[in-house]
Amino acid sequence: MTSPAIWISALLLASACGAPPHPGVPLRWDATGHVVVPTSVDGSAPVDFIFDTGADDTVVFAWLATRLHLPAAGSGEVSGATGSSDVALSRVASLAVDGHTIRDVTALTLPDRADAPQLGGVVGFDVMAGQLAVLDLGCGTAALVPVTSAPAVVGDRAQLVTAGGIPDGRQLTLPVTIDGVTGVAILDSGNRATIINTAFAVAAGRDPASSAFHDTDPVRGASRQGVTARVGVVGTVAFAGVVRRDATARVADIPAFDGMGLSHVPAMLLGLDLLRGTRLSVDVSARRFWLAPSRCGATTRPASPPAS
Repeated sequence: MTSPAIWISALLLASACGAPPHPGVPLRWDATGHVVVPTSVDGSAPVDFIFDTGADDTVVFAWLATRLHLPAAGSGEVSGATGSSDVALSRVASLAVDGHTIRDVTALTLPDRADAPQLGGVVGFDVMAGQLAVLDLGCGTAALVPVTSAPAVVGDRAQLVTAGGIPDGRQLTLPVTIDGVTGVAILDSGNRATIINTAFAVAAGRDPASSAFHDTDPVRGASRQGVTARVGVVGTVAFAGVVRRDATARVADIPAFDGMGLSHVPAMLLGLDLLRGTRLSVDVSARRFWLAPSRCGATTRPASPPAS
């Protein structure tokens, strides 16, 4: 059996702080800088899964598939930020997040992460479909609620974004500017640190080869292939009513940009670092989302490791 190519990175959901209509579940940062949510597979005790707006479908890591004796379901291909690779597939009878359950899931089975051996997997669009995924990065809460709840849960001063798309993928895009230069951003809060391509850096008047930037660890996606990156201050980044001054980003011409048809135009993977202190409510089925300040105010998180 073959699965469609999947862009992996990593995101979550969340619910309101302060008398929400639905309490949701805890959303926390793990040691690697990802945000994770408790997830139950086939009725097992919950384990941490990355909740990812950049992932088409659900992933389980090999250790969990082995522990739960998940049946093999053929092979497929996973496409991440840094390339594609063939992987095994596993059959999941049920997967539950915040009381919402999907059944008969064919999940990609990836090798265990060396930096996070107890992560169970990645929650993708298949879990979010038909629901409103609410991620409050200030409150540290996550929820899946009916889409009809949107007016009550999206948050004060929420800005609605009707998302664009990419060829052969379901990722949500939005306009973004760096120092007034417009580019395309992929909503990817499963990615710990924002990545821009060279085309965006140059258009914004930044030279990633200059002394203003320095080498950092290679970008690694689901395929675990490494792509060279430089990191530095890129300027003022603005998107969906959010403004980040003196924002830092990695510059890397990752294969994902090429696969999305964005290698020669200003493009960005919009990561958790620029989404801090926000409340993100995503309706993947209608291809729209709302972005607002967190109901608990901005919080300061430790700097994320430089890998994806």
